[in-house]
This record gives sequence, C-alpha cells and structure tokens, in this order.
Amino acid sequence: MSLKKKIAAAAVVICIFSLISIWGQSVLSEDSAVKEARKILSTMTLDKKIAQMIMPSISVRGKKPEDASPPLTKADDEVKNAIRSYGFGGVILFTMNTQGTQQTTLLIHDMQEASEIPLLIGIDQEGGNVVRLKTACWMPGNMLLGATGNSEYAKKAAEIIGEEMNCVGVNVNFAPCADVNCNPKNPIIGLRSFSSSPDDAAKMVGASVEGYHNAGMAVSLKHFPGHGDTEVDSHLGLSKIDRTYEELMQMELPPFKAGIDAGADMIMTAHIQFPKIETETYRSITLDRDIALPATLSKTMITDVLRSRLGFKGVVTTDAMDMGAIDKHFKAVDAARLAINAGVDILLMPGDISTEQQIEKLASYMKSIRNLVEAGEISEETIDASVLRILTLKVRRGIIGTQEKLHHRLARAKHNVGSPKHHKEEWKITQAGITVLKNEDATLPVIPGEDCKVCIVYPYASEATTVQYAVDAVLRDGTIKSTRSISLVSYNEVPFEQIRTTLESCDVAIVISELLRPSQFKFFKDDDSRFSTVRKIIEFQHSHGGRAVVISATLPYDIAAYKDADALMIAYGALEMAKAPAGYFGESEGYGPNIPAAVAMCLGQAEPNGKLPVDIPALNESYEYTDEILYSRGSGLTGF
Repeated sequence: MSLKKKIAAAAVVICIFSLISIWGQSVLSEDSAVKEARKILSTMTLDKKIAQMIMPSISVRGKKPEDASPPLTKADDEVKNAIRSYGFGGVILFTMNTQGTQQTTLLIHDMQEASEIPLLIGIDQEGGNVVRLKTACWMPGNMLLGATGNSEYAKKAAEIIGEEMNCVGVNVNFAPCADVNCNPKNPIIGLRSFSSSPDDAAKMVGASVEGYHNAGMAVSLKHFPGHGDTEVDSHLGLSKIDRTYEELMQMELPPFKAGIDAGADMIMTAHIQFPKIETETYRSITLDRDIALPATLSKTMITDVLRSRLGFKGVVTTDAMDMGAIDKHFKAVDAARLAINAGVDILLMPGDISTEQQIEKLASYMKSIRNLVEAGEISEETIDASVLRILTLKVRRGIIGTQEKLHHRLARAKHNVGSPKHHKEEWKITQAGITVLKNEDATLPVIPGEDCKVCIVYPYASEATTVQYAVDAVLRDGTIKSTRSISLVSYNEVPFEQIRTTLESCDVAIVISELLRPSQFKFFKDDDSRFSTVRKIIEFQHSHGGRAVVISATLPYDIAAYKDADALMIAYGALEMAKAPAGYFGESEGYGPNIPAAVAMCLGQAEPNGKLPVDIPALNESYEYTDEILYSRGSGLTGF
C-alpha cells in the first residue's frame, strides 16, 4: 500500500472512531433522559398519564364562567387543587394572567409548587404583535426580523425573549412561527411570518431555535405543516390548502425542517385541511357533511409526514382545541381520539381550570379519553409513547430536576425582564429592519427647523405617546436641536378639514397607515375611512408645495395604495406604548418599538438598510390585489 493510501486509510479510521465517539455520547445523553422519563412513567396510573397530555388555560377568578373579571393573576386554592389532584402536563398563560414581572413569577412558582411532576408552562411570546407578558421586551416581530436579512438578529431577539421568559418561570415558548406568508390575503399570519420565501424563513427559524435554546427555553414551532397560504382564520373556521406533499416540500415545509434540524423541542399543529394529502373525512356537526380531517387530527400529516418523513422525534402539541376550526365541526371526544391516534402528544386548551364548573367539565373530558382507552379505541401503548416524549422533554430541559429558589428567580426576573440593556438591543434590531422603498428628491431624512415645519399624523389618539417618545428620543441624542417645528395630530376620529388646518403650514407630513388585516382594503374606497385620509393628506401636501412621507406600520401591503407619496417606509408593527418609560424598576411596561424607531429614522437618527421580505402586489382601482408585483421581495433603499 502506498504512503498516500495509508494516510487516507488512517484518516478514515480516525473519522469513523470520532463519529462513533460523538454518536455514543449523544446516545448516552438521550438514553439517560429517556431512562429517567421511563422510570417516572412506570409509576403513573392511566388517569395521570392522560392528564400529562392535557394543557389547560387559566382565565378568570369568578365562580362561574360568565364572571369574566378580574382575570386570574394568582394561583388560588381552586387552581392549585386542580393541578395537584389531576396532574396536568402543563398550563398555558395569556396576557390576562401575566400583568407584571413579580406577579407572573409568583403565579408560576405557586402552580409548580402544587404539581407533583413539574409543569410545562407555555406562552405565546412570539415578539411583535403576539406578546403576552406586559413588562417584557416585546421585540419588533418576525417580518421585521426577516427584513434585516440577518439571521443573527433573529437569534438575538430569541435569546432576549427566551431569557426574559425563563426568568419568570416560563419554560416553553410557542414560537417561532415557521409559517411562510406566501399569500398576502392571509388573515392571521402576516407579520408573524419571517418571509414569503421558504429558504429565507428557514434560516430565520433555525437561528431563532438556537437563540431560544441558548436562553434555556424549550420551543414549539408552529403551525405545522404551514398556515401561510390560508384565507380563513382558524380561530373562527376551518381553512383548506390544496397542495400536494411535493408542493408542501417546496413551500411550507423547509422552515419546519430547519427548526427540526436545529433541535426544536415541540411542534404545534395547524387546524387546516390538506385534502390532497389527507383523504380521511369526518361528518361535520355544523355543516352536516363530510369534511377532510385537518392536520391536527391527521395521522398522515402527524405520523407519516412529520415523524417519518421529516424525522421529528419530539413532542407534538395541537393548536388550541377550543378554536372554531375544531370546536364547530368535531365532537370533543372524537377530536381527542383522532388527535391522539394521529400521533399528537399534547391536547392544548381542551378546557380551563379557573372555576369549579370548568374543572368538572375538563375532568369529564379526560374521563372520556380513559373510556376510549378501556374500549380499545386508543391503545395504552399510544398513550405511553406520548407521555414518555413529554417526560423526556421535561428531563432534558431540566424542568424535572432541581428547581431554582424563589428569591433567586425573583431577583433574576427583576434584573432582566424589560431591562434597558434589552430595550437597547431591541431598538438596534428594529432600525436594522425598517425598509424604505421610495425617497424622491431626498425627502428623507426630514430635518425640522425654521425652514422645515413637520407634522406627524397618526391614526389613533392612543398612539400619541408612541410618536412623542420617538420625537423625544431624537431630541435627547442630539439628532434634532428642537421640537418647536414639529406638530402631532391624530386623524382617525378627526374630520379631514380639521387636519387640513394643521397641514397648511406644514412642509413635510409624516403620516402613519395601519392595515391590520387584508380584508380592510374594502374600506379604502370609503371616503370617510382613515385610509382615504392618508391619500387626502398626500394630495393636500402636493397642492401647496409640501411633501408627504407614508409609514406603513403593520401589514406592508397597504404601501401599494400610496404610490404618490414622496417617500415610503415600512415598519412592520404598530403595538402602542401605554406610557413612556420613566426609569427601570423591573416592572416597566413593554412597548412596540416599530413606530417610534421608524419615526426616529424619518427624523435622521439612523439610515435604512431593511429589504422587503415579501412581494407587494399592485392594487386595481377597487383596491384588490392584482397579479402585478409593485415591489418585489428584496427591494429597499440603503442609506439616504
């Protein structure tokens, strides 16, 4: 054998031994978690195993469901007794439950103290327009992160969100959204998606998973196999996507595969029909006709596609089982049977545990599942497999193990949640994604002064604080020298004639447009709508020699209606600021950074670098989408 061949052979042997070593370590680690989980499983009754698959919500303190006030922000005896008695696998929290840093930390601690097996505490803290913890750093949202073109920003945003959630005791974030927003008519995904490009979305999803894991947070990708091409909100009804598996692999599935490859702990299913893939039907209790099973209840989608083809070994959770897409069409017991047999591990929100009546209803639901097992309609082996995955996740993520002392957790939460350091990063990331599509005659940046009177016009009176915060920010850092030449006015409930009086002496109007959902395009034809007011401001400014800048603050598609503006900017989010930050005490209220960062950029604080992460279709005279692309994905000016 030649020397070259001997060296090559030795290299192969070394490589093989290295791979065996790495593989061996991985398997040992995996086996250790599974071994511990199996030990716990062996001690559990059937009822306790079923309860591990249930993740209820907590809502109100009233003794009856109609007593909807005040919200439940403390684990009272009724909630703790329900957790202790039934042994639920987890609880999901919402904004009503998470009003403050210390309050949320105590709520979670008390629920964990009541549980024999530590709970999965889940929350939808996606960032942007889907946030739950009132005092957290909210971040600018996925579509703006997509506009940065930099997956490191997605990773950093996830690290900050994850760290803050970890501090208060949340251990599962139902994020990131892996949906590809390939349909501009989508009523529910929109800004929650990173991009209309599956490849771009995949890079951001993988980076987000890494960021959450760096912060010690388990993640749940959603909404499998993709909610981006729907035109029905699954909270309200059942949507359908006519794609084949091959088409899904091209468009919807790459971000999920990227998340799985990055080690995603959980995946949430979508209540969406894919009739070209799942042919099994169910007789709708509302429509009285057969409908295709949605992905949540489809063994083809969950077991064959997600587990077998994509290789996902983790925990599968449903989207909320009380959503209209399921609740309106399926009997609750049938939906549970179908979901479990499909390969789902966690039934999310099949009930609530805030009142005695709700607890009894949920207990009856779990009893019906036990009856199905005893009747052989669900095998106990299927239940065991799901519970083993849930327990393994809890062991691997340290949820089952040594719990942090309460005073340490409270101190850590107070120091980190919504901290100035995090908000500084949030502002930096936000300005990196703001996109400028047009800047005629160097309209931007706007420099207010004796020769330039500026009027910032925003939709809602409640946004005055948001806009004023931006003006104050550029004054503080010296970008502008005075605010005397800047006026602010809301236009949503004010007649245009009144706004016109303010604009008469205005050289540049910076006007904010907010398209909350695509269906609002029907209001663009209404002469009294706020959208027509934006166009009137543009026209009036031009009539007296002034200029107009339009900031699209939510869905970017409305920018197509304002082609005549001198400058066009997209901010990808419009959460309000209830009150301006006045110091940090661990309980500072969160705020949407998008509008203030965009206004500050208009006034010269930073230069744009963001690129459109979606295509913007042109509109016809009826303000309907056309096949023409007005601004293509990747468009965006760099600098002023």
